Amino acid sequence: MEQQGQGRSLAERLAALSPERRALLELALKGQAPAPRAARARPPLSAVFPEGTEDFRSLAPLPEVSASFSWVQAAQGAGTEEQARLLADAHRDLRGALFRAVDLTTCERVLGFGGDDGREWVSLARRPGTFRVIGHASSPQEAEAARARVRAHSLEGRIQVVSGGLDADGLETGFDVAFGWEVLRHPDERAPLFAALGRKVREGGRLVLGDVFLKTALSLPHVEPLALPLLDELVGWLTSNGFLATDCVDAASEMGNFLHEPALDARLSQLGWGAEDVRAEAARSHEVLGGLLRGGAAAYVLLTAEKRGELAPERLEAMNREQLMRTRRYADLPHAWLYAPRWRRVASALPAESERDTAHCLVFSDRGGLGAALARSMSGTGARCTFVHRGEVFRRHDDGSYEVPIRNPEDFLRLTEALASEGTVPSRVVYLWSLDGPKPEGLTVSQLQDETLDVCGGLLYLTQALLKAGASHPASPSLWLVTRGAQRADDAGGVPGLAGASLWGLGKAIAYEHPELDCRRVDVDPGRDVEESARALWTELRSRDGEDQVLLHEGARRVLRLARHRQWDWEGAGRLQFRADATYLVTGGLGGLGLQVARWMVRRGARNLVLLGRKRASDVSTEEVREMRAQGAAIISLAGVSVDSDLDFVMAGISKRMPPLRGIVHAMTEVDDGILLHQTRERLGRVFTAKVAGAWNLHRWLEGTPLDFFHMVSSSTSLMGGSGQASHLSATSFLDGLAEYRRSLGLPGQSSSWGAWAQPGDEASEALDARMRKRGVGMVPAAEAFSVLEQVFGPVPASVGVMPIHWPTFLGGLPGDGPPPLFADFGGDARPARAELRRELLRRVRGGSVEEGRGAVLEWFREQVAKVLELNASQWPEPEQTLHELGLDSLMGVELKKLLHAQLRVEFPLQELLGGKSIGELSGSLYEALR
Repeated sequence: MEQQGQGRSLAERLAALSPERRALLELALKGQAPAPRAARARPPLSAVFPEGTEDFRSLAPLPEVSASFSWVQAAQGAGTEEQARLLADAHRDLRGALFRAVDLTTCERVLGFGGDDGREWVSLARRPGTFRVIGHASSPQEAEAARARVRAHSLEGRIQVVSGGLDADGLETGFDVAFGWEVLRHPDERAPLFAALGRKVREGGRLVLGDVFLKTALSLPHVEPLALPLLDELVGWLTSNGFLATDCVDAASEMGNFLHEPALDARLSQLGWGAEDVRAEAARSHEVLGGLLRGGAAAYVLLTAEKRGELAPERLEAMNREQLMRTRRYADLPHAWLYAPRWRRVASALPAESERDTAHCLVFSDRGGLGAALARSMSGTGARCTFVHRGEVFRRHDDGSYEVPIRNPEDFLRLTEALASEGTVPSRVVYLWSLDGPKPEGLTVSQLQDETLDVCGGLLYLTQALLKAGASHPASPSLWLVTRGAQRADDAGGVPGLAGASLWGLGKAIAYEHPELDCRRVDVDPGRDVEESARALWTELRSRDGEDQVLLHEGARRVLRLARHRQWDWEGAGRLQFRADATYLVTGGLGGLGLQVARWMVRRGARNLVLLGRKRASDVSTEEVREMRAQGAAIISLAGVSVDSDLDFVMAGISKRMPPLRGIVHAMTEVDDGILLHQTRERLGRVFTAKVAGAWNLHRWLEGTPLDFFHMVSSSTSLMGGSGQASHLSATSFLDGLAEYRRSLGLPGQSSSWGAWAQPGDEASEALDARMRKRGVGMVPAAEAFSVLEQVFGPVPASVGVMPIHWPTFLGGLPGDGPPPLFADFGGDARPARAELRRELLRRVRGGSVEEGRGAVLEWFREQVAKVLELNASQWPEPEQTLHELGLDSLMGVELKKLLHAQLRVEFPLQELLGGKSIGELSGSLYEALR
């Protein structure tokens, strides 16, 4: 066997290593691992900077590597205010996650062990409950420091500080909970510590622990293992002392992100620390630890164990081993699923002042003068424009401008054909027609719906015309959608352009399905005159930084980013109660998410519900309504809310027979998916009626009614985008705008976008979950969805998303060389890997024979089709088969088109993919495009 192993190539031997050993070997080869020595205690993080910042005590979980974060800098106390907030939020979430399975309100005595300066004990004693904390300090000096902190917070009545061994005389037993952070540094003290804890915690009590463990024993040369305990040892310590692991979370990836310090040598050199400095040695130990955590060789375990001394040791060991083998990722905890869009102030990226712009712009001009002012700003740089006005019939004027009816798709095609016949090739298309919309005050439902459908329908038909024209022209113009006052930042100002909010959602669909149009969305300041707005807009049109969602308000430029919402209320979790003396109205309440929300509200105290639906209740929903009534709730199920007369009837019934209305959940929905090329104004209207008209009708009716909440629910595609989601994205963008509009009026308003809810045991749900995970998006487990629902009913931004996402997988499936600007905080640069793939394929196409090149492209194309259709290797399509025969529909066609663009930078017209050609014919066209 030895000879056989020696005969293998180095690559084969490396491939045979486990991920953990490969990670360790990588560290050793980089020279990051110190020379082997006798096992010693891992230094605490505070050893790096003994006199450093007081707020820096332990590792902190960071969801992503942050280029602006340095743990060495933060530990030194020299971090920025942003870094301080990041650390504070990360530490708060870590503590909350550790104690999430423990109800402290039922506890009387809690033991803090392993040494502390009092910080953790003070933090715990501030949580709800009447329990006392007995803090065990590891030395008299530490005990005195802890007592001083306790006195400073006037918590002498809640916290008692002791020192000496855990088994010292006078230290109580029978604790409800014992907890410790990163306390297993000293190898000789671990087994005695667990033995003492086994004697101190009462039967049924809990052990709560956060610390680092190795997943496997290490034997690679020149790698010093920092004397970390093994997970296998943890099984033995728990079992021998009667503890049953009930919950185990691994935060290794997040802690590895925290310890990512690529410029460590430079930082230590700046500090003047030589190789023999103990602080430098501690810092390098943590650098090695970070590599182990990121490489999967170590786990950062958040453990909850229950004292179960009555269980037989054999059974206890088996159960502990099973629990520790199926640790849950920290990123899969519900608090990590919350996101919110945020406007971030940035500078614009402009060409040089002297650079002229001679581009031709096609401007769908407004009646308020911004289009004309934009033309004046453009003329100063040499640019030209052709105006398109909203009219009753299609016509061309003598000055070269056009009129186009907004509801006639054929006339948009006539426009592109006329421009082509004149030789006019615009490089930018600027859509300003939404600026003529009315302000929201006093708008009826029909007026609002007509306006939003007209503006979105016109853009839809324009997009279709551009795509059809682009099929015969290689260079597509960039498409710019302009609104005024449809967005707002930092809870400042109003939303006078609310009717244009839907345009942003349709723009998101265009950007997702057709990246070749480079669709950008810009909101100009409703408080500035047209000349100033035109100059700012022309500056933006010339910007080169690729930002596609921009706010130009108050002389500043802001861009949209999706950010994590880090304000999970750990202490208040599980305590939300609805009023029994109030009425709550739930639209869409006879099925789907609306019915789930209604059932949860009843469990949380609601006793008067009005459930509205556009369809009759199913047998399932009827049974669930019966169950809610059995719990004491008065349930009335009625018709919908999108028609004025329906809502009049509903509100009249509530005012006569029920307590005052205090809350709204608008979960009404309508599904009419379809790619942009197949969408129509009428199809958009069906979805708008359910979501937009219903929400606006409720707002108008209840604008003067004091409400505790006005909550609108939609799916996560409103934030993330998706193929075939144009109607849904347009409608839900209006809901986001309505939430902001209501808040600008001082009224409650909330819009939440949810990932699909998983239903355990349901085959369709589990199959959908498997497909979604391949794209990096998980489903929301139904058992935990309600804990998140409670949070979004709290003090959160106007728009939030609830989405379990694995960002590397999700972003890897998007077109382009890097993440879209909205997701820039979550992903790195994909260009190197994609460039290498493209170079290899191009080498075979251009460097070999025609036969070799065609064969290489055919095999690659067959593989991509198989990926989109989710076929295994034995089911790869044959060259003579068509995509239609294989079952590829229009939505899959969009995914395949995006994949070709992402991997090879080839723009393949969707019409050609869906036109009935065979795999061989399509790969032949791809081969010609790559030559």
